Amino acid sequence: MIKMPRLLIIGSGITGALTASLVRQERKDLEIVVWDKAKGAGGRMSTSRSPTSPSCIADLGAQYLTVTPDYVRSHAQFYEDLIESELLQPMISKFEGMKKVASGTLNFVTPNGSGSLVKYYLNKAGAEVRFEHEVESIQRSEKTHWLVTTSSGASEKFEAVVMTMPVPQLLHLKGSVPELLAQSPEITEKLKKVIFSSRYALGLFYDDYPGFLNDLPWAAKYFSDDPMIRFIAVDNIKRGSVDQLPAVVVHTSVTFGQSHLEDDKDKVQGLIVNHLPDLLPDFVPPSSMKCQRWKYSQVKRPYENTPGCVTLQESPLLALGGDSFTHSNFDGCVDSAIKIVEEILKKL
Repeated sequence: MIKMPRLLIIGSGITGALTASLVRQERKDLEIVVWDKAKGAGGRMSTSRSPTSPSCIADLGAQYLTVTPDYVRSHAQFYEDLIESELLQPMISKFEGMKKVASGTLNFVTPNGSGSLVKYYLNKAGAEVRFEHEVESIQRSEKTHWLVTTSSGASEKFEAVVMTMPVPQLLHLKGSVPELLAQSPEITEKLKKVIFSSRYALGLFYDDYPGFLNDLPWAAKYFSDDPMIRFIAVDNIKRGSVDQLPAVVVHTSVTFGQSHLEDDKDKVQGLIVNHLPDLLPDFVPPSSMKCQRWKYSQVKRPYENTPGCVTLQESPLLALGGDSFTHSNFDGCVDSAIKIVEEILKKL
């Protein structure tokens, strides 16, 4: 029996999931494996559930998809597929404080949460997905393989490895990665210049419909002048899922997130909750809450010239991708995945 080449994709966010799906379209003879340090798929497009009412969900990361006219054309196949699969629909709920955008720009929401897009692409890929697999070391093994080891000590060999995690995380990997970076000072310098913003997100889950939500004239609102809060959404209304139990999502400002980045999450959660009555009249505390610290929220300064993918070694293939190499939205991740797949198909 001929053994299929093994491809490891590190990171089960949207770039990793898209990469797996696009590779599978082109190559049926690859074993595609996805590892992620988290307990579930999605990364910054993950969807959280209420611990008491699983049907009550909230997106703590990406809130909606904004598509510029150029991407409406160039990525039409992706959007048509997701709309046909009922995973994406036009935004019809009322947003306040949104920035003006170019004519022809479209906004979409995810009825089942943004994490549903990631799961859709992973399922299309038929990938073997393993969670709680935090990669610690990538070491050259012989001439044709990488030996990848997790923080728990598990290790496996792969013919190709693609890393889609935020750049600051890959810079801390052990094994051959620091050696390769030392041999590529230009790449290393560009990687070190990648900067992310930081913020907190808070999900408020309700077991019934609190009255204060009935008085809100919007489904989501940007607060441009508040020192702590940047965005609030009634998540189920924002997603067009009016029959679901309500959940409220709160995003802090980047300034607040950066200044409290190392604080205890419970302390930050308390600060946010105590401030909400100033913005939401008659606010009622939820049945449960989840506070998410996004240390790497959005790319402020991407890799120079945004190539989408950078090859650290050609054989065996070790490639870098993700929004660090494009920009922080769905289309940027599509662009990166396309570039990554081009490299994979040339080398495997």
